[in-house]
Formats: sequence, C-alpha cells, structure tokens
Amino acid sequence: MNTRIENARTATDRTSETRQETEKYVYEEPDALHISDAITTRFHDNGLVLRWLRITLSGQDDYQNIGKHMSEGWEFVLPEEVPEMATSSLVREEGRYKGTVSRGDVALAKLPTYKADARTEYFRKKSQNLMAAVNSQLENASDSKMPITNSSKSSVIRGRQPSFQE
Repeated sequence: MNTRIENARTATDRTSETRQETEKYVYEEPDALHISDAITTRFHDNGLVLRWLRITLSGQDDYQNIGKHMSEGWEFVLPEEVPEMATSSLVREEGRYKGTVSRGDVALAKLPTYKADARTEYFRKKSQNLMAAVNSQLENASDSKMPITNSSKSSVIRGRQPSFQE
C-alpha cells in the first residue's frame, strides 16, 4: 500500500512540475528593433524618448524623411550614450550616417519628452478635426427622403477571460 501511495505522489509531482515548466516559458519572436527597458528608462529619466528612424529606402539615403525628423528636433543617439547597444554590428561604419547606432535601414534617435508629447497631442487633435469634418459632411448631405446617420463609435473590446479547470 505504501508503494502505491508513493507512486501516486510521484506521478502527481511530475505532472505539476511539467505543467509549471510549460506555463513559465512563453516563446516570443525575437525583435531586432527592441530597445531594452533599462535604456528606455535611462533616457526617459533624462527627459528623452527614443525611436528608430528610417535612414535608407531601397538602398538610397532617405534625405526627405531624415530632414523632416531633424526639423522636428530628433537627434541621432551616439554609441557612447548606449554602450550596451554599441556593438560593432550596430554602429554604422561608413556613409553619411557613420557613427550612428543603426540596424539595417533604421537608426536610433532621441527627442525631448515635451516635444514628443506636443507632437502626439497635435496629431490627436488633427485626427479629431478630420473625423468632425467627415461627420459634418455626412450630416449636410443627409436628405429627409434618405437620411444618413452616423452610428459609428470607437471602443476597445477584449476577448473572453480564460478559465482553467482546477
């Protein structure tokens, strides 16, 4: 009898161990453009936000995109500012953007937080104004014989919560 109880405990222990191992590990596809939380926090504490900017398009320097972002106040991050990312594979060694922290056709850039917040607010208001203009045109085009109503609404929908048998 003792042996049977021990075998039952061992089987239960193995099942729970296996379940714990599978629950702990979650595979995520590697993101080559991921910026570690430590780096993001360090820059945020200094009042800066980070972003990858496209520097080349179809193998050619993208002067228009970089010019637009530089006029907004973006600056390239130097390898000295992010020593943990300053490996030889991430620092551009030739061309116009020599010395920048880059990966493929994008380079890491920084912008003061207050400018990033102002930019976000500007585009949020612009989007709201465009939606108001569309709604206004819909109302003006409405005819009593064939009324047009806008019943659209924005909402966040979440899926059902998982339930597990215990």
